[in-house]
Amino acid sequence: MAALDRGRRTWRMPLSFVIARYFFYVLAALLGVWIVSFTAFSMALNAGIAYPANYGAAYASDTVAAVQATDMVNEDLIPSAYRYVHVDPNGTVLATDLSGENLLRTIDATTKQRTEGAQEPQVFGLDGTTYAIGELSDGSFCILTSTYLPEYTSRELRDSLPNPQNLMIAFGGAGSALAVVLIARRASSVLVRKMQPLTEAAERIGREELDFSVGESNVRQIDDVLAAMERMRGSLADSLDARWRAERAQRDQVAALAHDLKTPLTVIRANAEYVADEARMLGADDTGALADIAAAAQDAADGCKQVDRYVQLLIEASRGGAPEGAKRQVTVAVLAESIMQAAAPLARAAGISLAVEQDRALADARAIVDAEAIERAVVNLASNAIDHARKRVRVMFNLETNGPDSTPDTFVIMVDDDGPGFSPAALEHGCERFFRDDASRTGAASGAHYGIGLFTAAETARDHGGSLELSNRVSADGSPAGARVVVRLPLA
Repeated sequence: MAALDRGRRTWRMPLSFVIARYFFYVLAALLGVWIVSFTAFSMALNAGIAYPANYGAAYASDTVAAVQATDMVNEDLIPSAYRYVHVDPNGTVLATDLSGENLLRTIDATTKQRTEGAQEPQVFGLDGTTYAIGELSDGSFCILTSTYLPEYTSRELRDSLPNPQNLMIAFGGAGSALAVVLIARRASSVLVRKMQPLTEAAERIGREELDFSVGESNVRQIDDVLAAMERMRGSLADSLDARWRAERAQRDQVAALAHDLKTPLTVIRANAEYVADEARMLGADDTGALADIAAAAQDAADGCKQVDRYVQLLIEASRGGAPEGAKRQVTVAVLAESIMQAAAPLARAAGISLAVEQDRALADARAIVDAEAIERAVVNLASNAIDHARKRVRVMFNLETNGPDSTPDTFVIMVDDDGPGFSPAALEHGCERFFRDDASRTGAASGAHYGIGLFTAAETARDHGGSLELSNRVSADGSPAGARVVVRLPLA
């Protein structure tokens, strides 16, 4: 609106006026170029540098008579407006400044006059060329040709430069083209300058710098666009401000709820550890029910520790200051062991058999990863598999070679189950955020799924330069045998 208010106080020209002004400049420049060209041509005529276009036709008879008077063909007596041919009575060329087709055409055109004799100068026109012929005392003939074009008074200039008229046209055309190019560049630079406030506003809005006022030009239509840009900037600033306040309120609420979770978690963890200790003391020599209770209570206490760590990360993230996990070099065997220690209690709680297969070569392999992020991602995959498995989940840790040599370069983590497998929609969109249309894997043991686990795991793999693939296992008879998720991470 500020641009509009300023525009009301000053006169703003319409865009058509700008275009018409430069159109006038073009016309004026073209007129000026051609006036200069014609003036230069006229000055050349007045200064005796060139003959006028009608000179050849007007003085052809007199020139031939002058040659007959001297009874010899002398170039000094023939003005450069003419080309000449001196032929004997048999038509043999004795001297000429014509060549090629022009010479042949001249001889053919004057055959009749030479046959009948031309003691008196004869002048005639044919195909736009004026011919003049006169007979000398020895029976030879002097033939002059000229065209209705200006010519230089110097034979050197005539033979080395274009015709004066053509030169004037060439100069006028080149000058016209140059004038149009220069005026177009000037018009372009002026329009670009007038559009500069629009460009600057678009760039600043693109960088989300909204605390400014859109500039103005003195062109009405451009100012209308700038005014619309100003309104858009104001609306966008208000919208972003409202969204920022809403997100801040949401983060504050999440931080408060996460902080409040720490108290019940502390209570649950303390009681679980107490139950585990008491069960171990009472059943020190018993491997029956008390041992199972102690193990379950210890799993609950360990789970509380893990949840407490996640709550702390959630609080930091809600404050906008969650530090990224540091990537460091780790032994993949240690990483695999950490993953299985976190996944084993999930399987025990769900009553699912968890099988682990591990390549012996893992002990010598290294990877540069954020170990905690990779652990969370794979435990999420294992948790999903446990939720949808019927009886069994398998986790395999292997090395893979993809390079030209035989050295392993990829750490492969494979998680599969014996459940119903992925639906076709899940195979295509399962790694998208909030995708939940997996009809074949409903009724999970742990309750509803929110379409975050696979997405987060895939993003974690990509952040480490790896990949995540979804597929279904197939039994020997071709029937579905469960789902499979494969994570590939590059080795150090």
